[in-house]
Amino acid sequence: MSSEHVAVIADVIRSRSYSDRSAVQRRTEHLLTTITETFPPIKPFSPTVGDELQAVYGSRNQALAATLYAALLHEDGPQLRFGLGQGEVFAVDSAASDQIQDGPGWWRARQAIEEVADLQKRHRSLRTRFLGPQTHDDAVVNAYLFARDHLMSSMSVNARRYARGVAEGKSQDQIAAEVGVTQPAVSKSLRTSGAADLIIGLNELTRDVENGALGSP
Repeated sequence: MSSEHVAVIADVIRSRSYSDRSAVQRRTEHLLTTITETFPPIKPFSPTVGDELQAVYGSRNQALAATLYAALLHEDGPQLRFGLGQGEVFAVDSAASDQIQDGPGWWRARQAIEEVADLQKRHRSLRTRFLGPQTHDDAVVNAYLFARDHLMSSMSVNARRYARGVAEGKSQDQIAAEVGVTQPAVSKSLRTSGAADLIIGLNELTRDVENGALGSP
């Protein structure tokens, strides 16, 4: 696969604290299926060992949009963290399995998921980490992710729902009609919660790349 592709590793935060691991796995897989319906990856999420799931996106910006959408979908239950690694990924020939993959994208995604797990000890709201071939790009993206994840941690359920509608390409009028509120109420919530700023920030970061941006808040 192209060196522009991004390997994504997702895992459940504090998974060992849940008594019913099967239920957690089912809910996590349902969440990730919903994400891939809106932001389709090249390789869909599939479970690996323990509570991890892995996918491949076509670009950094598609992966960033998908993980933002994941945060907007979350309302209760298991929470996920993500490690994103940009770089070539390729299949490994094996007589036992056709699912084995390797490459710099996966190495970076593994390092990223380990880094975000360690950083969460000091920055509890952090959920996402990105590593690519260019250190300068990493710094810019991860600065955005620190701010994004911090804002998401205090966002209300309604604000997440409204921002989710924007991510799905809906107008504020459509969102208001679906939820049963007025358009000005949607607009005010997007502004005061910081949801509009998150979407604008992603669009600024990805505006020069096709399929990187979300709808306009």
